[in-house]
Amino acid sequence: MMTITGRAAFLGGIAAAALWASSATAQQANSSDTDASSASGSQLGDIIVTAEKHPSTAQTTPIALNVYDAQTLKNNNVGNVAELSNFSPSINIGQSAGASIITIRGVSSRDVTEIGDPAVAVSIDGIYLQRPTGMNASFYDLERIEVLRGPQGTLYGRNATGGAINIITQKPLLDQDAGYIALDAGNYRTINVDGAVNLPIGDKAAVRASFVSQYNDGYRFNGVSNGDDQNNKGGRLQLLWKPTNRLSMNIGGSYLHMGGTGSVYDGVPLVVGADGIATTRPPSNAYDATHFRLNTAGYLNVNDLLLHGQVDYDFGPATLTYIAGYHRQDYNMSWDNDGQPTKGFIYTRHELTRDFSQELRLASSNKHGLVWQVGGFYFHESFPLNNYFDKLSSSDVPVNVREYHYQVPTTSYAAFGQASYDITDKLRITGGVRYSHDDKRRNGYSYVGSLTQDVDSGTATRTYAIEASHVTTSKVTWHAGLEYQVAPHNLLYAKADTGYKAGGFNNFGFGTYAPETIQAYEIGSKNRFLNNALQVNLSAFYYDYKNQQVAQYVQSVGTTITVNAGVSHMYGGELETNFKPSANDQLDFSAAYLHAKYVDLAVAAGTSNVSLDGNDVIQSPKWTLTAGYQHDFPAFHGTLTPRVQTQYRSAYFLTIYNRPDDRQEAFTRTDVSLTYRPDNTGLSVSAYVHNLENAVVITDASESALYGAVLYQFDAPRTYGMRVQFDW
Repeated sequence: MMTITGRAAFLGGIAAAALWASSATAQQANSSDTDASSASGSQLGDIIVTAEKHPSTAQTTPIALNVYDAQTLKNNNVGNVAELSNFSPSINIGQSAGASIITIRGVSSRDVTEIGDPAVAVSIDGIYLQRPTGMNASFYDLERIEVLRGPQGTLYGRNATGGAINIITQKPLLDQDAGYIALDAGNYRTINVDGAVNLPIGDKAAVRASFVSQYNDGYRFNGVSNGDDQNNKGGRLQLLWKPTNRLSMNIGGSYLHMGGTGSVYDGVPLVVGADGIATTRPPSNAYDATHFRLNTAGYLNVNDLLLHGQVDYDFGPATLTYIAGYHRQDYNMSWDNDGQPTKGFIYTRHELTRDFSQELRLASSNKHGLVWQVGGFYFHESFPLNNYFDKLSSSDVPVNVREYHYQVPTTSYAAFGQASYDITDKLRITGGVRYSHDDKRRNGYSYVGSLTQDVDSGTATRTYAIEASHVTTSKVTWHAGLEYQVAPHNLLYAKADTGYKAGGFNNFGFGTYAPETIQAYEIGSKNRFLNNALQVNLSAFYYDYKNQQVAQYVQSVGTTITVNAGVSHMYGGELETNFKPSANDQLDFSAAYLHAKYVDLAVAAGTSNVSLDGNDVIQSPKWTLTAGYQHDFPAFHGTLTPRVQTQYRSAYFLTIYNRPDDRQEAFTRTDVSLTYRPDNTGLSVSAYVHNLENAVVITDASESALYGAVLYQFDAPRTYGMRVQFDW
């Protein structure tokens, strides 16, 4: 573990490098850089973001963030949230029973049950999604995606200890008829279609309708059916109305159906040596990771409805914004819980969540001097569930050994404010504060029996229990920042943030767990050089993470509970570059270094505790390197663009135990594509290969003595296909 002096030297070194990079070329930047609005084909343009809940360019926003516009997402073949991690630094995305687990700089939450909260706040058009199950099918007709790294404890607040992902859909356009249609076909019988139509209604209103259909056979042949398949269909409708220059209203709704078999576990037999250490290892080749046998097919049936609205009124000195959303998700899924043909454990979830959220904020309209905003946030979720744990008898008849019938309502509200002030024309100071309050309850009953009992009689011995759990937590979090504009295209910043994630309660009388808190420090520099052709961004951070909520398997009752790790420390640095040496060439490179360790963590083992101090934090590779290159060739009365991008991740672990059987070895994953665009048309044709190496990437691993296996889930194997798109 690095000493305090060592950490200071590390951060100081990054700061010195950033200062040198900015100041060494400030004179050049002042004399030769051009305004973003005049960016040409050989220059990098700027993207407007709302990461701080007011418009600014990504390069003048003093936080570590990645922003991907529609063209960038298309160039990088991003079709779902999992593929963001293929080229975005510091993001690692895993899966657990079909739910996406997003980790940013080592901070995540792996509790995807009804009592778990995500550590990375995900929103669509400003609507917070407590359970963003449908994210994998929501990436269509987008304007951009913003990935904010580090705790967002002031403006976003709710549970955002790791960061935030803002998905911004394409809004209706008042001034043009426009749209697109795209068809994607590939291996595993992939057929994906998406499109949109934009229609102005007079000069004050417009409507935009978009749709998506995704189908592919499963990547995992499990002996019964094909797991990890997709059969999704959905649509989105939005209406924009601007009756005056001051008033703007946007309302919309989307519906998504997700079907198929759903995700599957591969239960690799657990083998323990004479020394008590498991010798089991995850599959190392693609065939073993895509061919295994189960005795239950499973199913997925999710219906997701999202209604949202935003009203903005410009008073002149300030703008009032009101955002409201309703999210209803009917989630039904059943899967083979042991991942083996010789066992018979089946878990079935029937859950219905209804979320209602509101945000009201007032923000000053000026960009200089005193810039401020204040607001309030309200969130309520109702969550009835009926979940079942079955075990097959010797005649393959499912017998229920456990069932749960709960109501799990959650209420959260917050008040926040943030302001910045220009001390000079180059130096700005920022401060913010937020008060958050969370109330979570679980009321209902359960029937719980032993998972090891013999069910050949067709019945199970179970105990009836009534539960009434309640936990209330609150916290004040804050932000402080300093930024210095060395030159028009060279920014230095330093900031400190606190983050908070609400506490909760466990099953089977294991009590409550405390809220987790994080104190984060970050310094960085954002730069444009060579007449806006080269972008170099640097950041370094240090996290003091207390009471981190981690999952621990309890063998005696065959369940996983959440416990608090005393202290975790994370520190690291990130380099991101984009370079356009000519109008036809583009190079991208990023490097992220992460040191993430549990400093104080003890877990129960039999009648005693075992210290895991010094273990790596889950999903925290020390090194992540990404690189991409593309070149435009004039050819066949159009443009031919080959692109290659690759990523390297060093080894990391998927549980707190850091066992060899939950270790993901270092790997590379490469995507290649070739795109042809005929001149003076809206047509583009692309051929692509994802995961060229056919690398086996584990997204979840858990050792179970009850099942006698280590349960694995995997990222997609090699896929390839062709996409045809026409824009008008």
